[in-house]
Amino acid sequence: MTEPLSGMFHGFDIIGSGLKAEQQRAEVVAANLANIASTGNKHHEPYRRKSVVFAEVLDQASSLHGIDGADQLAGGVRVAKVVEDRSQFPKFMEPGNPQADEDGWVWTSNVDVFKELVDMSAIERSHEANLAALRVYRGMLQATVTNIGRS
Repeated sequence: MTEPLSGMFHGFDIIGSGLKAEQQRAEVVAANLANIASTGNKHHEPYRRKSVVFAEVLDQASSLHGIDGADQLAGGVRVAKVVEDRSQFPKFMEPGNPQADEDGWVWTSNVDVFKELVDMSAIERSHEANLAALRVYRGMLQATVTNIGRS
């Protein structure tokens, strides 16, 4: 038999996983912005923009075996991998530049500041949504504990 209150705090774990995943995403965006001025050429590539791919985390529900699809419970989210943007590098002609190749071309990073700002805005909104969910969940638990105490 399972404990009557087991899983009561599971919502905090789910919310925490979302906050942690968005923190990792913010770190990738910060690295992109830090390397935006990186240069190179066809022999030495500049910094490539990176982005994160999220994956759903599922937990097993032992009490629901035998019901098709019902034995999977939401467990949160995680960063599955960090991928590089394989788009072409912008390039410009500057034969005197030390980074220029033998033809005079200098490549710059494929990081677009506007994409990074949009990502940061999305991260901020997700962070706010997770904190709002945290407050609501905490309120629900407080109400539950109060009602249990009254009965």
